[in-house]
Amino acid sequence: MVAACVSGCAAASPRTPHAGLLAGTPAPRKQSIGWHLFDVTVLSQVEQLFHLVRVTRRLTGSPLAAKNLRGGQVPDSSFFTNRDIARVTPAEVRAGPTQSSERATPPFLITRIKEEGKTAGFFVTDAEGQRFLFKLDAAGYPELVTGAEVAASKLLHLLGYYVPSYEIVEVAADDLSVSTQVDDGEEELHEALEGRIRNGRLRVSASRILDGEILGPFRFKDHRDCAEIRALKIAYAWLNNTDAKDHNTLMVRADNRVIGYLIDFGTSFGADAQRGAKRPCQGWLYDVDLMNGTLELLTLGLYDRGCKTAEAAASPALGTFSARFDPRGWKPYAPNLAFEELTGAEARWMAARLARLSHEQLAAAVAAGQYHDPQDAARIVEVLEARRNAIVEVYR
Repeated sequence: MVAACVSGCAAASPRTPHAGLLAGTPAPRKQSIGWHLFDVTVLSQVEQLFHLVRVTRRLTGSPLAAKNLRGGQVPDSSFFTNRDIARVTPAEVRAGPTQSSERATPPFLITRIKEEGKTAGFFVTDAEGQRFLFKLDAAGYPELVTGAEVAASKLLHLLGYYVPSYEIVEVAADDLSVSTQVDDGEEELHEALEGRIRNGRLRVSASRILDGEILGPFRFKDHRDCAEIRALKIAYAWLNNTDAKDHNTLMVRADNRVIGYLIDFGTSFGADAQRGAKRPCQGWLYDVDLMNGTLELLTLGLYDRGCKTAEAAASPALGTFSARFDPRGWKPYAPNLAFEELTGAEARWMAARLARLSHEQLAAAVAAGQYHDPQDAARIVEVLEARRNAIVEVYR
């Protein structure tokens, strides 16, 4: 254990943020999800004790500031662009990064079944030769995951982050076929469609495969001194996007630079990609929360984080998405080492960006989720505004 921590400490020295990653930037070796969770929950937490400057600065109340936050502003980088929020029209919010020529066109050929992650889905090629990842809602929760993923992607794009194109697509069952190269493809397709066909159509969130050379995920801890990476915690807390692990990022090399994209937002709002609706303590506790477990043990179960009050899902499409949350204490489902470095300065920068969002812009982003019940869409906008106001109140 000690040897692993020492070697990890040497390998994880903080990097200086940059205006853009160079085309020669190597991709980090991708960890398995299981090992990554053990790393961020146990190994890296022990490793932090060896970063004496960081620990000392934090204990003395003067944590290390982000390298690229100057005068309350963050320059463009490989992860972020300074989009002028006030100038973005609702129609532009609704479109996000999606170009009209990039929309999925039927029929669709399934070329591979999605294997990694919690959400069921498959990779397809459309009639124009474009490649997409189609992801499905959890059985019994129509619109929950797909709507949350698409709407959240539009809001993150509005805030300035790089995200792929995500759109809702209603696919006729007859427009899906399976490549002969896919083992057991027909059987898996039949299982995926079971219980998810409504009025003869399958609803999916369609993410267009990015152009360029896919390098793999970046590591949050390697960029933990970038203000835009630290402040992403505030944006994810607002959206309640609890799946903030390295695997939900993607480095893509194109045009002599590397862009760091955020991907996979199926755990935003009230959605949990695997279970359907979120449990009450998601967003309040890590799935394996060592500190909370220790406090409960020492107090013989009397310690209460404040999240155990059950809230019934407003509807299957909304899941559990509440205006009741703690902006300072929000947690993803596993520790994120960049989020742990967040200081008040980066939080105020993001809160200021959130404060510029208009009701019309929020409504346009949620409209991209194509909720059939207008009350569901209105409720999501209402909760987003309440959570945004809570963040602004804390960090103004």
